[in-house]
Amino acid sequence: MRVLKYGLLATLSLFAVACNASDAYTVGKNYRAVNKAHAPADPKRITVEEFFWYGCPHCYHLEPEVEAWLKTKPADVDFVRVPNTLGRPIGELHQRAFYIAQALGILDKTHRPLFDAIGSQGFPKSSLDSIRDLYVEKAGIKPSDFDSIAHSFVVESNMHRADDEAMAYGITGTPTFVVGGKYVVDAQNDVLKVVDFVVAKVRKERK
Repeated sequence: MRVLKYGLLATLSLFAVACNASDAYTVGKNYRAVNKAHAPADPKRITVEEFFWYGCPHCYHLEPEVEAWLKTKPADVDFVRVPNTLGRPIGELHQRAFYIAQALGILDKTHRPLFDAIGSQGFPKSSLDSIRDLYVEKAGIKPSDFDSIAHSFVVESNMHRADDEAMAYGITGTPTFVVGGKYVVDAQNDVLKVVDFVVAKVRKERK
């Protein structure tokens, strides 16, 4: 009877571990539904959006982990950075800086340097002039190219779209990830592991 009892306990323990593994993260605790879900443009692709702010120290310290995650992310996942203003004028400036770089095709040369300038070097980058100087130095652009695009229709449109998305999803802080236009993963320990978990959940839900 003891052998049977202990065997049963061991089986139950293994079952509990398996259940815990499959339910490692829970809705309402580790992730939540967005305020307004967005239908995917391609059901076979899963978009992960990171809402961030260049002046956010948590975003800055997470950036190396994000860069490492991008090298190993699933093949069906598309990653999109979305600069968030957090309702602050400096946030709007940094949002504009992101979309200026994107419009000029130099984001790969300016994204990390701007983060470093603000996060580790203590430069506030609180004016378009200071950001222009950084972009000229790091990307070799002409100041006139920066000025011509800074308040262009494409930059303004992207800024409005980013703000509308943040409001629709219910984004209240940074860094925050939205998976599949359906679930929000707020800043927490092992945030990218939670993102991977939710990616798998979205993939399963779409089948």
